[in-house]
Order: sequence, then C-alpha cells, then structure tokens
Amino acid sequence: MPQWPALPTRACAFLIVALLAGCSPLAPAAQLPTPAPSAEPATASPAPSHTPTPSHTPTPSHTPTPTATPGPTAPPLAPTPTLAPLDSAARAQIFERLWQLVNRRYLYEDFRGVDWQAARDTYGPRARDAATPDAFYQVLHELIGSLGDDHSHFETPQEVLEERSRAGGTLRYGGIGVTIRGDPAGALIVRLATGGPADLAGLRERDLIVAIGATPFTDTLAFGPDGPEGAVRGEPGTPVLLTVRSPGAAPRQVTLTRQIIPDDAFPPVTALRLPGTQVGLLTIDTFEQKDVVEQARARLQDLAAGGPLDGLIIDVRDNSGGFIDLMLDMLALFIDGGSIGSSGGRVNRQELAIPAGQVLPGFATLPIAVLTSGDTVSAAEMFAAGMRVRGRARMVGATTAGNTENLLLHDLPDGSRLWLAELAYHLPDGSLLEGIGVPPDRAVAAEWWRYAPADDPQVRAALEELRGP
Repeated sequence: MPQWPALPTRACAFLIVALLAGCSPLAPAAQLPTPAPSAEPATASPAPSHTPTPSHTPTPSHTPTPTATPGPTAPPLAPTPTLAPLDSAARAQIFERLWQLVNRRYLYEDFRGVDWQAARDTYGPRARDAATPDAFYQVLHELIGSLGDDHSHFETPQEVLEERSRAGGTLRYGGIGVTIRGDPAGALIVRLATGGPADLAGLRERDLIVAIGATPFTDTLAFGPDGPEGAVRGEPGTPVLLTVRSPGAAPRQVTLTRQIIPDDAFPPVTALRLPGTQVGLLTIDTFEQKDVVEQARARLQDLAAGGPLDGLIIDVRDNSGGFIDLMLDMLALFIDGGSIGSSGGRVNRQELAIPAGQVLPGFATLPIAVLTSGDTVSAAEMFAAGMRVRGRARMVGATTAGNTENLLLHDLPDGSRLWLAELAYHLPDGSLLEGIGVPPDRAVAAEWWRYAPADDPQVRAALEELRGP
C-alpha cells in the first residue's frame, strides 16, 4: 500500500516507505574475513530497487553462524554514489563469490530447476568482460534473477547507499502525506499523515484523487516512467494541484505544498475501541520498525485503561513482514512462551520460541481474532500461524501470501550485497507455509480498505467470531 512520499519496495506499484517486506529478515551475522552473511527479516520485501524498497521489506532475529568461504581478506568497500570501475580480475572475483554463495547456501538444492553450473558458464564471461560498471552489475542482477525467485535479490553499491541513506534519514522526497490504494477511477486515500499537506488541506480517508494537474490519475502513460506517483513527489516547498472527489460530493481542486514526510508520520501500530462494543482493534502494519512491540504494548495498555475488554481484533492485513525477533516478541504479549515451529534450510535450523513472562495483564485469556489478507506477508504470516498453532486466535479474512522464506544478507567486497533465501518457516508438524499461506477460519471477501472500521465486513465477521456460536 503506497505512501507519499517514500521509497518503493519492488513489490509495490507506488512509492512507499522503504521496508524490507515480503521476505522476513533475521539478524545480521558476524563478519568473516570475507564479507559474511547478515540475516534479514522473516519475509521482508527487498530494499528499494529504483528511486527509490525490506519491502516487498529486514533484520533477522537470531543469526545463523555463517560458513566461511574463500575470498579477500580486506573489508568490503563502502558503497559510493557512483559506480567505481573494476578491472576484469575484480569483476571475476565478485561474480565467483556471488555464484558460490547461491551454490552453497540457497534454500532450494535444485536451484528451482535452474542449471546453476550452466548459469556460471553463461554469465561469468559476460561479467568479466563487461564494458562498464553498469553493464557488470546488470549481469549480476540477471544472474540472481535467473533463479525466478521473487525474494532473493542483488543490490549494487548505489542501491545499498540509497537504502542506507533512507534508513539514516538523509534520503528524502517531498510529498503530500497520504497512503493510497488503486481504484478504477484514481487513487483512494486510505491513510493520512497527521499534520501533513493533505491533512491540513482537508483531505480525508476514502477521498479519491482523480487527477494531478490537468491529467487524469488513470492516464498513467501520460506521467512518464515514474507514473502518477512521480508527479506527486517533488521538491519540498513546491505546489502540486490535485482534483479530489469525496464520497457523495462533486470533484474539487486542491493545491498542496509538498513537504518532507517523516518516517514516523504513519505509526506502525494504531488501536481503537470499536463503537458500541468492548472490543479493541489493534492494527499492526509492520514487524520491521524496531519499536513496534513497544508501540503495541502502549496501545494495548491504552485500550485496557478505557475499561474491561470483551475481545481483541488484531489486523495484519497490510503487514508486509519484518524481523522474526520482533514478531516473536509481539506474540509474547498474548502467549506465555513455547514454540511456533522452526526456521531452517541447507545450512542452519533454529527453533522459533516465544519469550516467556511477557504477557500483558488482562490479555492472557482474552478472546482474539486475527484479520488476514493476501497482502499479509512473511513475518506477519508467521504471526498469524503462531496465534493459530498456540490456539490463541481465530483467523478471519483471506489466505495469506504464502511468502515465508527468510533472507540472509551477504556483503560483497565492492560494496554491493546479496539478499539470499536460505531458510523457510516450518510449522511444528514440519509442514511449510511457503506457497500455501495461512487460510482463514472464516473466509470473508471484501475490499476492506473502502470501509470505516465499524462498517468493515471482515471486522464485523471477526466480532461475530469473538462472540462465539
């Protein structure tokens, strides 16, 4: 679900705050003499590929001990804004390192049907003889892309620098402070940054952006390669003219002044009491942000302070994953210890244990329903599966994405890096969610983002599940 402004994950059509999503990360691994793997979140989507992307998008929990591989003893070069030229020997060494990492550590021993030795023979000479840095890195992108794996991905030194700049708060774009979803008539606003340009101009959730300037939002080709989102993004302090239609009203034109939208403008956790009930609705948008568990704890305490609760609905329908450790810590707010299965691959395997002694007072036995969708990805799927495995919640909505591979990060000597799928989530019985997902106990098809929470068909179904037969 895109936000303006921000960096997009490779899986999203619009600009969103760059989060590794879609493949969960683990925690960074210790460095070896050769750049060693770091872990990435449980299914976090890849970091941004274009200008901007986590993701898709991550920082793994317990990092598997990396296996040493031959390579240079010098530390990796720092990423640079421009691609440094490399001689043919350096290019050959980087290519070989990349190929060997996949050969030794990739989750799928059959390389998803790819003849990996033939790939070496095909791409190796092209990498060695590449005429320019851009051409060289394009070959490396193609090598990893040949696996047909939506999760594993290669990043050039420039892309690494861009992501680090974003994470450090130095890479920013001006925007209007909204999160949108596609609509046949334009872009539907589903969230606003408090105090952002759109909020201050009186735009509201479920308003529809139908034009930018004189160009209909749906005429995507007219906006060029960056699409309509590129037309909204721009230098802070510059104006952008939108045509907006509120429900039941005629279209109106609004001129907004772009601003830098801070990373915390869209909190990762929100909570409210559903009108006319004693049921709380807790929305968790990511397991990527390091303070997400603390924010959830605070929001749950706020709900409890408002009086006794009869139940809780946890919404992870837009949660694109993040760190396994954070997901386990979130489960610990409702479940007192125990395992939800394991994460393992060709090289490593680890039990996924919920920390004990962290359950919030009043929530140990509170009835819970979890809302899921096809956009529930990675660590968010593992959260839903964990709640089910431990018998703590009913699932309502749609089957999750089935994207629970874990990526590990490998830094390369030139400042580039590889996120490689090396682990997969196994339920306690040994079965996989990858390619399958978590099915709901109660399937409810709905474009839920078009509704206020009290009118949301999936929320209403969850309320019925909490009340029981």
